[in-house]
Amino acid sequence: MRFSTNEGGKGKGKGKGKGGKGGKGKGKGKPEPEGPPEEMKVLGEFMHTAEDLMVCKVTLQPPFCVPHFNAGIWTVEKAKIGKVDDVLGSLKDILFTVKPEAGVQAAGYQPGDVMHISTEKLLPLHRFTTPPGKGKGKGGKGKGKGKG
Repeated sequence: MRFSTNEGGKGKGKGKGKGGKGGKGKGKGKPEPEGPPEEMKVLGEFMHTAEDLMVCKVTLQPPFCVPHFNAGIWTVEKAKIGKVDDVLGSLKDILFTVKPEAGVQAAGYQPGDVMHISTEKLLPLHRFTTPPGKGKGKGGKGKGKGKG
């Protein structure tokens, strides 16, 4: 059997071939354990518990930042407290919940206790306030009149 690529024939192929699609990279294994960050920033402070979560308030001063979901939350001594579970509240009063690590008791924290986060795990607030596609509109050129 011979595979032809339209060699020597009269027909001219105008089809557009598509390359193979690469894998999505969805790993099936467990993620690598996250060690203490090199640079940390005070993200906020503990307010109270709600079921098995810790409710905290973002205390960063402008420019405001929002934590990544599942970002590690640490003490000043770089001991892991848990991970960001949810972000809620208004743009001026941002709250977040922390799911404590195994062995960490949420009841052991007092209101006002400081929570730290890696500087690499913060998103600027404008990512949530700027409408998508703003300033990226297509040109307003219309079709000109055809010849003859």
